[in-house]
Amino acid sequence: MRPTPRTWLQLGLGVALIGAAIGFLSGPGGAQVLDGAPPAAALRREATRAAPPAARTFPGLDPRAHRVEDGVALADLSDGSTAVLSLDPGLQEHVASMFARYEVPAGALVAMDPRSGRILAYVSHSSAQPDGPDLVLDPSPPTASVFKVVTGAALVEAGVDPDAQVCYHGGASRLTERNLEDDPGRDRRCASLAEAMGGSINSIFAKLAVRHLDAPTLERFATGFGFGETLPFDVPTRVSQREVPTERLEFARTAAGFWHMHMSPLHGALIASTIAAGGTMPRPTIVDQVIDARGAVTYEARPEPLREVISADTAAAVGAMMEHTVRGGTARQYFFDRRGNSFLGGASAAGKTGTLAGSDPYRLYTWFVGYAPVEDPQIAVAALVVNDPAWRIKGAFAAREAMRHWLVTRPRQLRREARDAERRIEQAAEPTSE
Repeated sequence: MRPTPRTWLQLGLGVALIGAAIGFLSGPGGAQVLDGAPPAAALRREATRAAPPAARTFPGLDPRAHRVEDGVALADLSDGSTAVLSLDPGLQEHVASMFARYEVPAGALVAMDPRSGRILAYVSHSSAQPDGPDLVLDPSPPTASVFKVVTGAALVEAGVDPDAQVCYHGGASRLTERNLEDDPGRDRRCASLAEAMGGSINSIFAKLAVRHLDAPTLERFATGFGFGETLPFDVPTRVSQREVPTERLEFARTAAGFWHMHMSPLHGALIASTIAAGGTMPRPTIVDQVIDARGAVTYEARPEPLREVISADTAAAVGAMMEHTVRGGTARQYFFDRRGNSFLGGASAAGKTGTLAGSDPYRLYTWFVGYAPVEDPQIAVAALVVNDPAWRIKGAFAAREAMRHWLVTRPRQLRREARDAERRIEQAAEPTSE
């Protein structure tokens, strides 16, 4: 007989309950982006970087195949043990129901604690292939403009002032050599790097990249953020493909988020977590404990940093740029209503959208990676929705809903449950007349 959560509580094994309380598709053909010398600090980190944590997987674990008992998510392992998962059942159900309700053709969302790396929600959904592969771990989707987070970090560490104005023209859906050169007759718009992050302005990222970066530098930053590497996780993962061309125009396109880079939703959540956690990427975990058939704890997770990717100052600067995405950029409509009221109850958020269309067949890839609240990050989210020509929601909407549940709905539920429990205790203590 398998041990139950009550058995674990009696044994003092309540870590999971405490934690709960506090190719996707092959690369697009004919893709079109729609939304658009190494720094000394980076060299020091490269020289002092510790070896990454050893890979650690659990036999037979499929994070999608779990059950909930007494408010705890559990998964059976092939060796007869039971894994206690870090998933929050309420958040997990909220996201899964949302994908089903909006009939998302293919999508995935990962939410995690950005400092500990504990996975709070892990949802893989496909209306076309309900029993298909795990889309959370599929590294084939193009990053699109999400890669601007990596380029932005490289530019900041190269000494680029996020508030310095750059004038530009074109580049909304494609980049040409002309977009890389200053042209007073055409450059009728100007914006800062920070504003370019929020508005996903391709020309500004392309111009600044060719002026301040080179292919080896950008590749080094991409590697630091996990591209081209197998990310350690509790189940096997595959490499997010990394290609940094040396040819000038293709290099500029890559820096701006056109083609060449791919990542899984799990990887996207780690990028958001890295910025939220001050430049340090956590090792992601979904298994809190493993209990064997006799009820003994054979494994217990501990938060573990994967590596320092960028300095805390750079992370703060990039995070501030990502706030522009939510406050007045490409994701504003998803985080504020028409009157300017926040869907997050006043909590501030930072993020980056990515949108890319592919043909043959048509697919619309829509990303959002980000975190909230900005002042004290409690949740980092990566959401990817792949739509047909007729679509109902995008990645930014899905991410917003996960954040809203965690920061607004869940605290209300916990307060209500606490009041109900207190009321029951008071009623039980009242004297009864005989």
